Amino acid sequence: MTSHDETKIRSWLTSRIGKGMKMGLETCDEMLDRLGRPEMDFPCIHVAGSNGKGTLCANLSSIGAKNGELIGVFTSPHLVNIEERTRIDGKPIKSHIYDKYLHQVKSAAEKNPMIHPTYFEITFLVSILAFSEARVDRAIIETGLGGRLDASRLCNADLCAITTISKEHTEILGDSLEEIAKEKSGIYRDGVPLFCIYSDNKKVREIFEKVAGSDLKWFKSKTSNSFASSFEYASMICESLGWKPYFSELNWFGRTETNFPWASGIKSKISAAHNSESFQNDISQLDKNKKILLIGMSSKPNLQTHLSAFSLHKYFEFAIITEVSGGRNPTIPADELENEISKFLDKNTKIKKITNPVEAMDFAINIARINQYEIFITGSIYLIGELLNEHINRNRLDFDEIMTIHPSRETE
Repeated sequence: MTSHDETKIRSWLTSRIGKGMKMGLETCDEMLDRLGRPEMDFPCIHVAGSNGKGTLCANLSSIGAKNGELIGVFTSPHLVNIEERTRIDGKPIKSHIYDKYLHQVKSAAEKNPMIHPTYFEITFLVSILAFSEARVDRAIIETGLGGRLDASRLCNADLCAITTISKEHTEILGDSLEEIAKEKSGIYRDGVPLFCIYSDNKKVREIFEKVAGSDLKWFKSKTSNSFASSFEYASMICESLGWKPYFSELNWFGRTETNFPWASGIKSKISAAHNSESFQNDISQLDKNKKILLIGMSSKPNLQTHLSAFSLHKYFEFAIITEVSGGRNPTIPADELENEISKFLDKNTKIKKITNPVEAMDFAINIARINQYEIFITGSIYLIGELLNEHINRNRLDFDEIMTIHPSRETE
């Protein structure tokens, strides 16, 4: 494949970004038909939920690999490169391999009558083709939005799992937890086990119980730590498949409690939290050491509800407000975000606006070094991605190594 071909096929993919979002299965179902139903070549665990979906997928893949299984993982969105959405044995597939499947998807779409799949649908189809050709033993498929009408609903699932239920994407999924739970419970298939994190909301529980009946399996965590809880949950699911719940360290950037090594000697914690529940969870786990908050967010309804969690932590000495790019929604302008978040920060917290995220991070490092502060970076996965991309390029790091989420499978 020539460089011109590579540029052309990627241009076709990126041209779909601005075409909006489409809920429904018809387009993707027809595309899978044209591609020869590759989703039927392997079983899947289908994962939905408001928070923790990706971390659960990563844990499931890691445990599967420890049990000698070849696992494919489809997650979204990506941090740096599109190939992250399609991992096999913990590693993103290579760019030229990704392009090969993109060409197959484009060719199928251009048959008469022409089909116009969305960006998300294309990335899902690429992953299905990659997993089929690699002959994975099993795939872990994360929903994009909701569940009932999400394109990933077409995967060949013999086990389904739902993480937490909280208010998100209310303009699409509904204004209440019950409406959101109903949409996400749509991943259930008759006769297929549905694992769910136990909800304190009785109406949410009743929805899952009504939908899945005797196929429902509740999970109650023994810990308040979300990362440890995710491994617990994954272990329960894996044991139902006959896998032993072996533990291995995850390199799940922005979602696990790893230090972001932007500068030596400075402790920086990254959080991909993006809604009220995830903000509350991650902020509640911060220690009392003095910190700099670096935050940038995409536009969303009920902004004050999301930001209210910052009133839980009184140790932010400095807040740096930045802006983000990428995703379906535009950035919240720094002026607006400053005005809203200042209502929840301590009155003595110093606030500075730096719209460029890389410049904001470098400024945070300088302040942290002078005052021996730690840094907490949060607000958007796209902010995390931009900083990670700069870190990889600045230090000439190997992308595949950085984005490999766990060791290769263990074979005898």
